[in-house]
Amino acid sequence: MWRNGSDRYGLVSISFHWAIALAFVGLVALGVWMVGLSYYDPWYNDSLALHKAIGIVALALAAAKLGWRFADRKPGLAVDLRPHERAGATVMHWCLNALIVLVPVTGYVISTSEGAGIDMFGLFEVPAVLGKTEAFRDLAIDLHYYLAYGGIALVAVHAGAALKHHFVDRGSTLKRMLNPRPPTGRRG
Repeated sequence: MWRNGSDRYGLVSISFHWAIALAFVGLVALGVWMVGLSYYDPWYNDSLALHKAIGIVALALAAAKLGWRFADRKPGLAVDLRPHERAGATVMHWCLNALIVLVPVTGYVISTSEGAGIDMFGLFEVPAVLGKTEAFRDLAIDLHYYLAYGGIALVAVHAGAALKHHFVDRGSTLKRMLNPRPPTGRRG
């Protein structure tokens, strides 16, 4: 139940999937809200600190997910997918896996470009390893922005495809990401 099977996702993979999805969507929503705040808004600094800290958590989750991906087998794609759907799913998974790393890394570069670390909820600080990186800051800002909004579009397509396969095709794709138990063979 914890590990992936040949045709299903285990509880660890499912947990990473939904935690990262929640963090990504939440961070984009927080980012959209916070850029609309004025300098004098009481949440101006706090929302930025929260965004940075949750972004580091999201990066840690992404690293752990990808580590788990190499430690555990990857289930095959659902057998009820057509060839073009299999190709699309493969490309989508590669893109989403790249995004869950690149968006927080660009955020880290932006946040630490002045040489200061990132405060993690007042518990500890993630240091700036690059020092002052003004040359990369503007590039990182642009990449962070476009990757985050592009990521939301990809997440919407990904979720829409899963819902289409579940409700229209009556396929098993969504069930595999919701239930870690192998099918019992019983009909109910």
